[in-house]
Amino acid sequence: MLVSNPTKVWWPDDGITKLDMARFYDGLWTKLRPWLRDRPLTAERCPDGMLGSCFYQKDFALDGPPAGTPRLRLRAASTGKDVHYLVGGSRATLAAMVNLGCIAIHVMSTRASNMRDADWLAFDLDPSSGEFADAARAGLALRPLLDDARLTSFPKTSGSRGLHVFVPLRAGQSLDEARRVAVAIGEELARREPKLVTVAHRKSARGGRVFADAFRNGYGQTIVPPYSVRRRPHAVVSTPLAWDEVSPRLDPSRFTIRTLDRRLAKADPWAAFWRTRQSLRNVAM
Repeated sequence: MLVSNPTKVWWPDDGITKLDMARFYDGLWTKLRPWLRDRPLTAERCPDGMLGSCFYQKDFALDGPPAGTPRLRLRAASTGKDVHYLVGGSRATLAAMVNLGCIAIHVMSTRASNMRDADWLAFDLDPSSGEFADAARAGLALRPLLDDARLTSFPKTSGSRGLHVFVPLRAGQSLDEARRVAVAIGEELARREPKLVTVAHRKSARGGRVFADAFRNGYGQTIVPPYSVRRRPHAVVSTPLAWDEVSPRLDPSRFTIRTLDRRLAKADPWAAFWRTRQSLRNVAM
């Protein structure tokens, strides 16, 4: 694993270097691979680490780094221009992204080989208050809705202040249908919990409530997968949870690249994710 400027400190308060990041991701390759394989990627590049500026990069020119990595060319509806996405699946690609200054990795729910079918529904519960406790309450209100629809769901910390809830799907579930169902469930959640949850896009209209963002399920939209590091103090990691761990008292900042090994020594609450294939055909929303 070749890393340029390996001793460059990305988290000064913790002494975490670029090489530490590269080793963390490389050590988790077997867990990350199912989330990256054949999937278009967006890099959140922070070349100077936690205290520097960051930018999102979708377009990697065919002659740009990393050499030899598969690309997927998609036409951007907003600009009418082609975008050359990196396609995940190679350990070398992941290492090269870190070498480019990538901290968080963002993935689509679709695969490069089939951009019209979704592998999961994703609910991004983003608390306007900035308090994870509110996101946890929203997640606990969302779960019965999914249970009523006979959809098994898996929660995780976003690695920031929110909660993500994923619903694995069987092959052949269209992206359009996934988006429709996710939007309908989000709207029903807001109807049942109007003081806690909103689907208002404008931040000024949210009134301190949790934004149930179902549009992570749209074409070309991305979300961080499990085990992605985030540009947060102490290098917090988006971490899979069991539903009985989701609580307003949970502190998601305890899951970091320095502490996750203790977590990984325990049973994986998402061990059944890729075996839990579900249809949206009979979901009445």
